[in-house]
Amino acid sequence: MNTKQYMAMFARLAENNEIPRDLYDKMLAEIAQKGKMTKSIYNDYLTELERRRLFDVDGAPFTTEKSAQTDGTYVYRRPKNPFWHFAHWFWSSTFRLIGFVGGAIVFGIWHVKGRKKLKKLGPCITTSNHVGYLDAVLTLRATGMQSRYIVAAPHNCKKTVGGHILCAAGEVPLPINFKGMRPFNDMLDYAAHKKKAKIHFYAEKSMWIDYRKPRPYKDGAFHYAERLDIPVVPMLYCFKKPRGLRRLLHLPKAVIKIGEPLYVNTELPPRERKADLAQRTYNAAVEMYEQFYGVPMTYLDPPTTDSVGVTEVDGTTKEND
Repeated sequence: MNTKQYMAMFARLAENNEIPRDLYDKMLAEIAQKGKMTKSIYNDYLTELERRRLFDVDGAPFTTEKSAQTDGTYVYRRPKNPFWHFAHWFWSSTFRLIGFVGGAIVFGIWHVKGRKKLKKLGPCITTSNHVGYLDAVLTLRATGMQSRYIVAAPHNCKKTVGGHILCAAGEVPLPINFKGMRPFNDMLDYAAHKKKAKIHFYAEKSMWIDYRKPRPYKDGAFHYAERLDIPVVPMLYCFKKPRGLRRLLHLPKAVIKIGEPLYVNTELPPRERKADLAQRTYNAAVEMYEQFYGVPMTYLDPPTTDSVGVTEVDGTTKEND
């Protein structure tokens, strides 16, 4: 783990008041004690975010240098350019193959139960937990050879050769302002109604590496389910304890759970529909989690502050700076 990048991320989050100062100080103290950023420190960080219900705070560092400028000037597609069509066909086909091979080798997924639910639907929005840098491979594996697009943050679609390849393969960067909304909306209209594709949202927003529990969903995916008049299919990426060769090679053993399609409840007032669909989709993910792991889906109890500067966590009283 890159210690310098994580320290910069913690500093940025604290400066923007996205994490409290005592959590920032705690992370720096643990890094200083260990001499570097470690997996145990990272797990402690996610534990603290869970306790404090900071579910959409960044779980891993990233750089915004050369990010896609989705400010209204970004071109999502070039319908009159035959080279664009060829690039899209070539790279989307290549990434479908990567999904099959990568899903099998990297994640140990040779068969996806429930994929028939996706085949019968036509265009839809899929959602899942966001658990790692390579979990897009699981999305590719879930959709198989079907046409699909993945909505991603602009920093995942950089103005580099690799970034252009990802966009040609079907990554759709989110807009960064209101001017960017119209071309983004047009792109999703094209994906759903012209390509009859699956559109994947990581509705938790931020990536928490190797975190198993589903986190509360943002409304964006469900706004577009209503706007595009298509259902939402909840998915959950679950993990078994690896055995044999996978254990020796430190490779995960994943299972893709696919839920039943969910539709907007048009009997509700319009202002309540997104939140209702988001909650039902989250509930479906919770149910899949409980069925797979065999335990109730509960979050850790939040820390309690009994006096100024004193926080109790797991029965241990600590003084805060």
